[in-house]
Amino acid sequence: MFFAAAPLFAQDATTSDAPPEIPFADWIRETNRADLPWSVEVSPPQLSILQRLTVEFRVRVPAKALARLGPTYQLFLEVRVKEAGAAGWLDERGTVGTRLLERVPKQAYFEFSTQALVRPGDYTAGFVLFDRVSGLRSVATRSFKVRALSGDPLPDISRDLPPVEFFQRAVDQEREPLREIKSRLWLPVPTRRPVQIELLVNFAATEPTTPSPGMSGLPETVQHRARSLRTRHQQNLARMLGIVKVFSQMEIPSGSLHITAVDTLRRSIIFEQDAAGGLNWRRLSAALDQMNPLSIPVQALAGRRQNAAFFRDVLERRLAQSVSAPPAHAGNGGNGGSDGASPASEPLRVFIVVSAPVIFDRGSDLSPVAAPRGRDYRIYHLQYRFGAGYDFDDLSRLLRNLTPRRFYLQTAEDFRRAMARLLADLRAL
Repeated sequence: MFFAAAPLFAQDATTSDAPPEIPFADWIRETNRADLPWSVEVSPPQLSILQRLTVEFRVRVPAKALARLGPTYQLFLEVRVKEAGAAGWLDERGTVGTRLLERVPKQAYFEFSTQALVRPGDYTAGFVLFDRVSGLRSVATRSFKVRALSGDPLPDISRDLPPVEFFQRAVDQEREPLREIKSRLWLPVPTRRPVQIELLVNFAATEPTTPSPGMSGLPETVQHRARSLRTRHQQNLARMLGIVKVFSQMEIPSGSLHITAVDTLRRSIIFEQDAAGGLNWRRLSAALDQMNPLSIPVQALAGRRQNAAFFRDVLERRLAQSVSAPPAHAGNGGNGGSDGASPASEPLRVFIVVSAPVIFDRGSDLSPVAAPRGRDYRIYHLQYRFGAGYDFDDLSRLLRNLTPRRFYLQTAEDFRRAMARLLADLRAL
């Protein structure tokens, strides 16, 4: 972005030129050294859709400060953290850097940014910005505190996590970084009877019919429309990915988890997996990379009135999957006219439908999903709203015969509360 006071974002150094190893513990003692003018910032901790507290570490370097480096330079920022009272720095580190010979307009600046997942506690962050060509460097430390969530409905969810786990920002600034994270949340789901959990996630986003605040009466350009679609797609992708990531970490000793990812705009199942051994994150990411919000096949556009029928068929097929034997009573946890009782040996089918609000084309068949006979099941519907203007939803109409337990989500905190209630339901089975 080459314009006045514009940031040039440094690249993820782990995927391009690997930075040289530095004597971090020695250099960090030079806390007042500033060969290059810079600003250092630690953002306030926030709850991510990943259900982890995140902190962002940012450094800005004005372009005019780079003149002293000469015609050739390559900057790297390394950030490490230590816990209060600890003698040494944790091995985890975040590293970002510039490309060799990258030129910067005088009015611009480089912004280096890396994020970390953190547990509640007191920490010190160490920043080392260095030029691998000239050897010049700037060094700083910042103390920061991470408080536990007030009234946390899942207070033990982070008990097995490391204090700090870095992950790099995605190249696209609108998309939350979700590289493969090795640590796992503590989400045990002990049940007194077998359960088969089906997670069905719609990754397609629908634009609201109401204009955004301040845009009423203004003509919408093609560029603005394309930018809006892309941004909405990226935001929806990040939320849905985070939700799948969290649910995939459930430990179900007496059951199983099956994940189905669909794209209702293109009427396709883009990913499917029995997740007993963990989520195949790379395969899911590769499938989602094929979803271009600005490019939909002609066949999909021509048959878009079939989008509702596609989703209904997918859910009905999953509902009809056989269990060991038809239970004596059926219904959504007792909402289907029975007392919800069934022999302990019979698996309970638990469906979790996750989607942003959906609006299907006029003339679409919005007949509800047929409730399966002789099946014991529960349905949960998690609807993730982007904000005002997203109170429409045709998907709810398709689910109405299944009497779902519905949660309206807009923030990571909403998702945490919904998770707590859903897990409490499952543990009570």
